[in-house]
Amino acid sequence: MQSKTDVKAEKFQMISDWKKSGLSQKAYCKANNVAYHHFHYWYGVYQSDKKPAKTFLPVKIVQPVQEDRITITGNGGVELKFPFNEQSMRFIKQLLLS
Repeated sequence: MQSKTDVKAEKFQMISDWKKSGLSQKAYCKANNVAYHHFHYWYGVYQSDKKPAKTFLPVKIVQPVQEDRITITGNGGVELKFPFNEQSMRFIKQLLLS
């Protein structure tokens, strides 16, 4: 009886042979007397084995710069946020007087 590692190596070799053959998966299976559903299963295992392991990426956390803002909330919860400076104040004044 073959070990799981041996079976996996054998099936991965089958995938490698298929890739080199230039045949479609179904044509390869038919030519090599392999059940297509078995081939498809092992191809899925092969694909997932080749994907890089999911890892966390390092994140650098920095303190956000606190900036005074003016928030105008309109109908439907729409918010307009402006920095609190002279230019914004003039713009908001013109906006409200229009």
